[in-house]
Amino acid sequence: MKNPVPYNFARKSAHRQSDSSPLRRISDRYAVAMASAIEHIAGHRTEVTVEEIIFSDFSKWSGVLAPLSSLSIFRLLPLRGSIILHLEETMINSLINVYFGGAPAICVKRTKDGFRQTETQLIDRLALSLMERLADVFSGYGPIKPVFQRHETSASYLTGYKPEDQLLCQPFRISMGTDISWRAELVYSPDAAESAMEFIQSQIRDLPAESDPEWERQWSRNLKQIYLPLRTIVAQPTMRLPELFNMKPGDVIPITPRAKPPLFIGNRKFATGTLGEKNGCAAFRIEHIEQGDT
Repeated sequence: MKNPVPYNFARKSAHRQSDSSPLRRISDRYAVAMASAIEHIAGHRTEVTVEEIIFSDFSKWSGVLAPLSSLSIFRLLPLRGSIILHLEETMINSLINVYFGGAPAICVKRTKDGFRQTETQLIDRLALSLMERLADVFSGYGPIKPVFQRHETSASYLTGYKPEDQLLCQPFRISMGTDISWRAELVYSPDAAESAMEFIQSQIRDLPAESDPEWERQWSRNLKQIYLPLRTIVAQPTMRLPELFNMKPGDVIPITPRAKPPLFIGNRKFATGTLGEKNGCAAFRIEHIEQGDT
């Protein structure tokens, strides 16, 4: 008897690189808002550049984190899943120094188990401001509300994630001056990444297409060059079949003109009117235009 082989049930595959384009557009717009939020707290000019999106499982991502990191977990309702705002400890340490009047500088990592009260207060204020700016960018596609869930200092406390969970990590490079920079991340859970991209794409499909003035001018210009065949039926006499077969050249068919002959465009009745004369030519005066299907 063969040894039983465990069956691995299928699970969602990692997001393809092509799937991340909607979130990359969000990140490009968010970088400006992110810099503004940090400038508001630090009081120094800040630049934020967007780096390439990284796809990683949770075990690999958490394995390279510093022992002490700022991990703020948020929801963006009505999106599913959660988003982690990851800020480096050195960035928090430096911003505290700047906040209390010091000059921007790279602060060395210190050996400590957690953040001090002043640092925690700064993290809470900064994280909320950053996520509110992110929600503002998303609101271009629909109403979004940021909801803070909790703050952790180590990936080991993120118990809601499985080691094999596929994360979408959007890194940013935050620069203050020419020599000072830090790395920050928006880390989307599998549900959050999928829900965010569905939200953006569905809203794009529902948005009305913007008009193109040049296309409209060209369309109007070409429309004026279209010619339609017009015809009218002055009379419709009837004749029996034997009379028709006995007709020869020179015979005369009596015609009684219609009082209100129709005017056709192609095979569709457009109007009715009366016959007359204008400038020495037979003419047709429109008296009634048909409405709807006729």
